[in-house]
Amino acid sequence: MYLIPISVPFRRTGEQVWEVASDWAKSLLLLRDSFGGRFGPITVAAPEVVGASPLLDEQVPVAIRAEDDIRFEHLGLSTWRSRDFWGSFREVRRTLDRLAPAAEVVHGSINHLWQPYALMGFHAGLRARKATVFVLDLDDVQRIRDMGRGSGILRRARDEVYCLAFVREARVAVARADLSLLKGRQLHERYGRWARNARDFFDTSYHVGDVIPAADLARKVAAVRSGGPVRCLSLGRLVGYKGLDHTIRAVVAAARDGADVTLDLIGDGPQRPELEALVRSLGAEGRIRFLGSRTYGPELMREVAAYHLLLFTSRAEETPRSLFDAMAGGSALLAFDIPFTRQVAAEMGHGAVVPVGDDAALAARIAGCARDRGQLVAWMEAAAERAPHHAAEVWYRRRAEWTIEAWERHRRAPSGT
Repeated sequence: MYLIPISVPFRRTGEQVWEVASDWAKSLLLLRDSFGGRFGPITVAAPEVVGASPLLDEQVPVAIRAEDDIRFEHLGLSTWRSRDFWGSFREVRRTLDRLAPAAEVVHGSINHLWQPYALMGFHAGLRARKATVFVLDLDDVQRIRDMGRGSGILRRARDEVYCLAFVREARVAVARADLSLLKGRQLHERYGRWARNARDFFDTSYHVGDVIPAADLARKVAAVRSGGPVRCLSLGRLVGYKGLDHTIRAVVAAARDGADVTLDLIGDGPQRPELEALVRSLGAEGRIRFLGSRTYGPELMREVAAYHLLLFTSRAEETPRSLFDAMAGGSALLAFDIPFTRQVAAEMGHGAVVPVGDDAALAARIAGCARDRGQLVAWMEAAAERAPHHAAEVWYRRRAEWTIEAWERHRRAPSGT
């Protein structure tokens, strides 16, 4: 068994049937396939959803069945607050201590220190003397500081206390894990010196077959060169920290500067009414569309491939897979300058970043793409060229190889430590 304790919720819909968000389902299926049955079925221990849940339903949930060799274990309820979690701490620990001894590998992380499902699972794996994989796919410390920018002194003081505790736990985990997967250069700068066996990775979900075909790319490039509208895309949940109001304002400003540009937003979320009102107030209904949520898969990838430019304006550190999905579709990137977007744009050579919150700079870049079609085309072609090297098959094969190597080293070590 490959055990994943995690805070990402699931919903039970039958005796051996569960629903999860479509992107999480995709990740689990890719992980299962990458191991080829090496460790047996995947068991996900997580909080359970009862009834509706925005985290599931905004992404169009996907059913997973026991015959998929993926199973789910109840670790509590998704509606729990921190006090509920700690009131049931012993029960959560008993469940994890029951599951860990049956696992070949325990795959942990730090989801949140006040409800540490994943971290508790990781330590259950250590107690059971199992091979452990510790994953950080986001620099939470940077993100917390970004989100607290401009807040009062008490909020920032609380955040710093939390960050210090987070760093301490992460250092201990990477020092003890058989394999640490740290997503992005900044995480290696923060924790790499303490890690026993750290690897960098990009977490992608598209397949090699989802990369835009050369003929389709050529047609898209021809359309761009012909002087038609530059089709911009926002891809992801509509929530405040993603800064979608900046995306909208920059597109409108670029259009007022004479750029022939449109914007579609694929995704849904609690900020949608506010963003729709903003579009109406700017008189941009004919230029900006809200297309709603999609199930992750080949149909979405074909839809994404119709766009020329991905706009990503998160105000806080993120490591989104949407950057790579758009790259697979042959789309250039313009983003706010956070550590991960800076790294991706530099390594892929398919776009540029502007200072966080600088709508004027973003609008100028968008207008520049509309005027200098040669630069936009070069970025689009660079995206399509790099995309096959970062397809999910490539990254999950590497992760599987690293995991198997770590598992074998663990088995050879004296007393399994």
